[in-house]
Amino acid sequence: MAQSISRRRWFRAGSATALAGWWAAPGRSSGDGEGAGQELFFGDLHNHNAVGYAQGSLVRTFENARNHLDFFAFTPHGWWPDIGRYENQIENKWLRGFDVTRERWPEVLQMVRRFDDPGSFVAIAGYEWHSTKIGDYHLLFPSTDDAPYARIDDIRQLQRFAKQHAALMIPHHPANRLGHRGANLRWLDPEVSPVMEIFSEWGNAEHDRAPSPYIRHTEGGRWTRNTFQYFLSQGYRLGVVASTDDHLGYPGAYRQGLAAVWASELSRQAIFEALRSRRCYGVSGDRIELDFRLDEQPMGRQLRYVRTRRIDVAVTGWDQVDRVEIIKNNRVLDRQFPMDRTPNDASWREPVVLRFEYGWGPWPALDMTRTCDWDIHISVDGGRIEAVQPCFQSGPLEEDRRDRFLSRSERHVRLQSYTALRQQFEDYSQKGVALRVRGGPGTRVTVQLRSPAPVSLTRSFRELARSNEMLFTGPFPKESAVLHRLVFHDHYRTSYSITDEDEGNQLNWYYVRVIQANEQFAWSSPIWVEARGRS
Repeated sequence: MAQSISRRRWFRAGSATALAGWWAAPGRSSGDGEGAGQELFFGDLHNHNAVGYAQGSLVRTFENARNHLDFFAFTPHGWWPDIGRYENQIENKWLRGFDVTRERWPEVLQMVRRFDDPGSFVAIAGYEWHSTKIGDYHLLFPSTDDAPYARIDDIRQLQRFAKQHAALMIPHHPANRLGHRGANLRWLDPEVSPVMEIFSEWGNAEHDRAPSPYIRHTEGGRWTRNTFQYFLSQGYRLGVVASTDDHLGYPGAYRQGLAAVWASELSRQAIFEALRSRRCYGVSGDRIELDFRLDEQPMGRQLRYVRTRRIDVAVTGWDQVDRVEIIKNNRVLDRQFPMDRTPNDASWREPVVLRFEYGWGPWPALDMTRTCDWDIHISVDGGRIEAVQPCFQSGPLEEDRRDRFLSRSERHVRLQSYTALRQQFEDYSQKGVALRVRGGPGTRVTVQLRSPAPVSLTRSFRELARSNEMLFTGPFPKESAVLHRLVFHDHYRTSYSITDEDEGNQLNWYYVRVIQANEQFAWSSPIWVEARGRS
């Protein structure tokens, strides 16, 4: 593949192919239904660094984002009007951070302009507004020419300010208890807040028993009455995104959340239009491709009552898809189990997913904590690489190191990376790269390391279909890696339709939840169907 092909196009090369079976199905051409012909983009709409009260330089944050995302919104900590006086005067940490944001706001706008490159990478300016009583929002501005920093105390005044500047306000970590920075949706204005952040480093706000509980912060666990499902049951019509809320200046950190948008192009205008239309969804880490429609209409729509509804779902994951669930009124309407399928000889006709994961090493108790530099070359003999997914997590914070792809083609990828067993998220020190490769049983893959040690590993796809393999860089306790077992398309891809009927006695809402075997998730924005007699 020519080097002139952009980073985004290389990472995203598999999407059109992955969904082609669904889009090309009889009666389901790309010209059918609203939102057809859109492209899928992944980014982070909520991230922090030393501008505010987090860590990491401003330029490093933007470089990290550009290295592996389609779009990025930098949202420094901006203001907290009802901040209290707390034990050990810890409020001073936040107050100093707000002053840093105010002082450096012109620099933030300049950095956004510098990195914004429509069609390749979109940069967005924003900032965070805290409230003990109302809950936290992050504001996103569609233009750097009309993006003032302002300390506004009143939520209604803040919403008017957002409308004046065409900004969005996204509620985040909503599932905190009301009065403890949880989302108070009595003050919600859907015109400026069409979506909420369902997942971040805080955890999963879908419901109070969902995987990934709130465990990392002082405010406590998830409150039932501030979860996504409860909000839906109360009549709120919110779409969803996920984003990291990472405080190490690493946008798109793996396992901490990403926003996915179906948009007409990669530009600020198109991304904002997709968010306002709720044509968006959230993933926890893997860039699961999800299309969900009801009667030809995409996620986020509000539809008039019809008794019989056709629901279409298309999923392409990056690991075995354990299950796909269609949720109606907060209960599972339909559940599919792609990983129960049995691959056969015909399965080799479609691409397989190959994942290389690296970063095991001496743990902190050995008093040998160190940062390990990796130079990784993965080559394929007798096959073709069709898509690549980076899996770069946030830790450790290293100002002068970067995770990046150095070269790539249809036969190889080479990347530079670093890992350490410190500052890792959820005790994961590993990073990784996943490849979608078209080949056959005789295809051979070689992983060759130049650092931390000159070692290599070669296996055929036939061997990797049966077992994974380890790559050790030296004797214990030197760093190590895993070349994972192949995932066949039978297990990572599915598309299907179901029919549902309803008497129309109440408002109905539907959304899709995807769960992979490696505990990576996707949540669609809902589609609402009005009660009978309501328009």
